[in-house]
Amino acid sequence: MMPQKTIAILLNTSWYIYNFRKNLIKELQKKGYKVIAIAPTDEYSSKLEELGCSFHHLDIDSKSKNPLYDISLLFRIRKILAQTKPDVLLNFTIKPNVYGSLAARSLGIACINNVAGMGTLFSDGFFSRTILKALFKVSQYRVRTVFFQNPDDMRELTASNIVNKSLAHLLPGSGVNLNEFPFSPLPQLENQTVNFLLVARMIRTKGIAELVQAGKILKGKGYSNFHINLLGEMGINNPHAISKEEMDEISSNNFVTYLGKTDKVKQYLQNSDAVVLPSYYREGTPKSLLEALAIGRPIITTDMPGCKQTVVNGVNGYICTPKSADDLASKMEAFLNLKPDQRLRMGIQSRKLAETKFDEQIVIAAYLKAIEKALN
Repeated sequence: MMPQKTIAILLNTSWYIYNFRKNLIKELQKKGYKVIAIAPTDEYSSKLEELGCSFHHLDIDSKSKNPLYDISLLFRIRKILAQTKPDVLLNFTIKPNVYGSLAARSLGIACINNVAGMGTLFSDGFFSRTILKALFKVSQYRVRTVFFQNPDDMRELTASNIVNKSLAHLLPGSGVNLNEFPFSPLPQLENQTVNFLLVARMIRTKGIAELVQAGKILKGKGYSNFHINLLGEMGINNPHAISKEEMDEISSNNFVTYLGKTDKVKQYLQNSDAVVLPSYYREGTPKSLLEALAIGRPIITTDMPGCKQTVVNGVNGYICTPKSADDLASKMEAFLNLKPDQRLRMGIQSRKLAETKFDEQIVIAAYLKAIEKALN
């Protein structure tokens, strides 16, 4: 009888593993694999254990630029891998991709990486950016597969030889579970208040200030039949995080409501008329937009890597210029002027896009194939 193979998942939050990779874990377990989760402890760590994962705490400060901390992180990852002896390590986000890969290589463990947006590689200062790109290139040597969540990142990192083209494979983001997020028709009431919903961490690079300014522009034009709802975590460890004082000021506008953080995003999507994400950060493919597609909601987002892949302009939503409140307002205005049956048709097209391009089963199948290849 063949010994049970072990797959380790390394990430910078337990929340991310549970919410984005839960169904991959279940499928791996169905196939007979033992699954180890390596991440900082949070309220989702116990949920991973309930899934049947062996959980191992690892402190990761994803925003730290202290080289001594990063060296320490490399050795702490190596220590856990040496103790747990996984056959394959799955890395997600930049620091696990870099330091997880280096630690795994030193122990002869096969690695599969996932590039979920490369904002830091392309947005930091020249010195930090250069160092990080060099580190990323060295770390990807001898990994088995590098998955990308959008074609822009894949094209740029392979063209600059940071990632070997033969290792690169494109995924439809992290995918969306079409059964967990079933199609929900838009209400077709005339003269209703249109609810625009933003689902994201409350950080400036998600375009929150531009969205509020766009609302002010629409108000100035005499539109009163809309409301903007903001849903997501506030007070996170990020230099661009919106403070409570800033959120209080944003919420003082009578057309804006901050809804807080939730695990029940589906009901908020169902109660929305359109989902807006004016991000100017280099995303992977935002999970919130994939879930909105599945529910059948039109999307207004920016012409940015990861975001623009979710919209066929004018068909299931609108694409606007990053950092432009004026252009965002014009696209929101265009949506406000649609008839209810036109909004419904847009929503139907969103669901079709989710079914044909972003089904989570596509992602799971790609991972199973890559793991099988890494084990041979």
